[in-house]
Amino acid sequence: MKHTWRICLAALFLMAISLTGCNADGFTASQGQEIGQRAEVNYNGNQDKEEASLSQEQEPGNLSVTYLDVGQGNAILAESQGEFMLIDGGARETSSFVVSYLKKQGIEKLDYILISHFDEDHLAGAIGALHSFPVGTLITPDYTTDSSIYKSYREAVKEAGYQPLHPEIGDVFGLGSAEFRVISPVAYGHEDENQDSVGIILENGENKFYIGGDIGLQGEKEILGAGLDIQAEVCLMNHHGSHVSRDFFQAVNPSYAVISCGDGNSYGHPRQDTVELIESFHVPLFRTDKQGTITARSDGQRITFDQEPCNDYTPGEKNHNGQGNDNQREETEEVVSNATPDTCDFVLNIHTKKIHKPDCTYVSSIDQDNRAYFKGEKEELLEQGYTVCKGCLKE
Repeated sequence: MKHTWRICLAALFLMAISLTGCNADGFTASQGQEIGQRAEVNYNGNQDKEEASLSQEQEPGNLSVTYLDVGQGNAILAESQGEFMLIDGGARETSSFVVSYLKKQGIEKLDYILISHFDEDHLAGAIGALHSFPVGTLITPDYTTDSSIYKSYREAVKEAGYQPLHPEIGDVFGLGSAEFRVISPVAYGHEDENQDSVGIILENGENKFYIGGDIGLQGEKEILGAGLDIQAEVCLMNHHGSHVSRDFFQAVNPSYAVISCGDGNSYGHPRQDTVELIESFHVPLFRTDKQGTITARSDGQRITFDQEPCNDYTPGEKNHNGQGNDNQREETEEVVSNATPDTCDFVLNIHTKKIHKPDCTYVSSIDQDNRAYFKGEKEELLEQGYTVCKGCLKE
């Protein structure tokens, strides 16, 4: 009789299992269902790593990545298992094209809009998409600016009632059978806002795509310094084919390179040293200025494109007769860049319109394409709308 109480307890335990639906792993049926549902929820960096791994274990499906021809700008549509993400949206003049393209694909909802940074040639078309489609998650960098296009963006967000999500490096999000991992910025606070671009590695099975916005040499250096894994088979070249370091390109180690830029743009993108670097590694090259819209497809094992690479490694030629923002920028650069690094009184960031002393610590982070050297009085620059760097100068 001394074991009777143990037998009774065992019977009660077995009865509890049958009533609650407890399985051999100790989870109730309702708990198991809840876990399955959570595994399908897009991981935003705040969920447990264990939940993210459940999503990663599923068999890879198909992923398409389309680099839209938006001239001197950037816009990418990614789709996996009926889920869609728009990364940037091009400039004002191509905004209607981007919205029209999305509608022709039968898209009724965007699961994500990811805005890498708030320059007009990336942001304008995304604003059009915000007005045209419901959006599941809006991802943006964590900074503000005073540009007119940014104010239009804020109005669109407020009107739709969205709360933008500012990711951190290492955050992972699900897109159908694919997922994307945030790899930049390592930290915010760059004077050149290009360096604050949200960059990602988009993964589908064994296939990876690198998309880094407009980061330059400083952003590349910080990513490499953080020891992040950025290897990818397809590399969208940073900043429309502007500067890229050999170390960074080797870290990505792509099998294919893509440049999104406009024909005859006033920046001269892609740069000669950049296309020469790509060619020296014998990497096949696709260019939207030469080939129009380009689509890559992944089945998790291999990547195919809808056309052959152009392998045109010639640099861009600056168009001094263009119109719009490119032409305005060219005129501004010619006016203010009247000296050399050795003879200038000030170093200018013509992108943010900031004035620096030549020895200012911020100068090293200014992309070469946005740097100008000025000899003259500071007041001349202030009259042109420039403002002084608070770190090295005072009004």
